[in-house]
Amino acid sequence: MNDLLAAYGNLIDMIFLNSIIAYSVWLTLSANMFSMATGGFLSLGAYTCVYLTMQHGLPFFAGAAAAALAATAVALILGLPLLRLRGDYFALATLAFTEVVRVVALNWESVTGGALGIFNIPKYTDTAVLLIVFVLAVYFCWALEHSPEGRARRSMRRDETPAAAMGVNIFTHKLALFAASGFLAGLAGALAGHLNYFIGPNDFGLMRTIDALAYPILGGVNSLAGPALGAAVFTIFPEFLRFSNQMREIILGAVFVLAVLLLPNGLTSFRGFRGSRRRERRMGVREKGGG
Repeated sequence: MNDLLAAYGNLIDMIFLNSIIAYSVWLTLSANMFSMATGGFLSLGAYTCVYLTMQHGLPFFAGAAAAALAATAVALILGLPLLRLRGDYFALATLAFTEVVRVVALNWESVTGGALGIFNIPKYTDTAVLLIVFVLAVYFCWALEHSPEGRARRSMRRDETPAAAMGVNIFTHKLALFAASGFLAGLAGALAGHLNYFIGPNDFGLMRTIDALAYPILGGVNSLAGPALGAAVFTIFPEFLRFSNQMREIILGAVFVLAVLLLPNGLTSFRGFRGSRRRERRMGVREKGGG
């Protein structure tokens, strides 16, 4: 085990970290919210935690909790006006938020280090911490899926109009999910900030947001296992393409496009994951029958 961690420890850490980010995106995608605010929340979590631990001597876990709560508060404030938008307008508005956070980080040198970023960050995030947070994130999403809020979310995902007619408060549920997504992304950002000794403004920009969206889409939004599966594949696969940086981007893009075209339900379309989707459909049928 020690040899495995020594050889692949960083890769394992990134799988767990990306899986946590994937579940933060899954919370919004599963309610028909195409949010591109993930990079902004990651950046808020990372810089807040690093600032509190390095400048104010706060313990890491207290700093990570404060960073996650700060991202949640921003998500609530941001969600109040933005969740009244629909479709492309909502996606563009959340993308603008991520870009604004990146530009602020680029220019607020006294806190963020500006374009040079922050170096020599203490490494408090290890595999055990990432595993614990990953398990808690999965449990939270599982509990949500099997709660009354989860049933409301599934009805919203199928069609918001009949869901609203049956008494589901669409705006309130979306705001709660957006805030929960901000919390998980902010926590993941705090973990990322103390993982590799350095953070910079471009670590949490547009490309990081696109990668985060790719995890649950590639794995499968309709399955609880989908985000973790997509994050694992998207993290491991580039390791086989290190022979060429140029070809790596081209091949990754081609594989993602083919996966979307050939596997519309993601990698969970394969036989081993069909049972969970059948269970979800049966739950939906029971909910309709009960209504």
